[in-house]
Amino acid sequence: MEITPVTLPHELSAQIMRKQPTQKRAQLTIDAIFEATSQIVDREGVSGLTTNKIAAKAGFSVGTLYQYFSSKEAIFRAMSQHGRELVLRELESYLFSVECSQDPEDTSAEEFVRRYVQICIQGFALGKTYRRAMNRLCWLLEQPEESAMSIQKMVERLMACLKYIQHPMLVPLDETQMFVLSRSLMGCLRSASLERFSKMGSNEFEDQLVDLLMSQLVRNLAPA
Repeated sequence: MEITPVTLPHELSAQIMRKQPTQKRAQLTIDAIFEATSQIVDREGVSGLTTNKIAAKAGFSVGTLYQYFSSKEAIFRAMSQHGRELVLRELESYLFSVECSQDPEDTSAEEFVRRYVQICIQGFALGKTYRRAMNRLCWLLEQPEESAMSIQKMVERLMACLKYIQHPMLVPLDETQMFVLSRSLMGCLRSASLERFSKMGSNEFEDQLVDLLMSQLVRNLAPA
């Protein structure tokens, strides 16, 4: 199973982690801790989880785990932040590529929105088994304002891109519209993840979210 290495922002990781993963071996240890935690929570829930279980599942002593995290709560916090950072980085990479293209207007509106939706679905609800379990854990353990902030950043970055490329069919939203769109998107992704919605990986689910965004982003172009 391929796992993206952990690279938490310095100002955040310094608050959560006892030891920074500066070497490859340390990175792999953190990856193993995250994967083991996700697998246990996915199968047994949060209540019965202990640092001893995590260490045993990861294949090393609990003392090694404590070199990096002081408690299971610290692990949860780091996992949540790591997961959200992965999504934001992928989104940034995509939008930056659009902004740097020779003629961004050549990208169809639906194609642009669909790729954005795919990043959101993979990052907040789906992903491979490890990431999918981590996403559920994030939704379960994050404070509501943390979840809202993550989605808000996604929508704000989308709006900044639209203002920059000035696509003829996609209109940036005002503050109220952005609030409604971000919370609607967050509600769908959160529910799909926590409820293990059977069709969240289907074209139908993706199409519905594309329609949701398109209805907001192009409505100002509708005839009066």
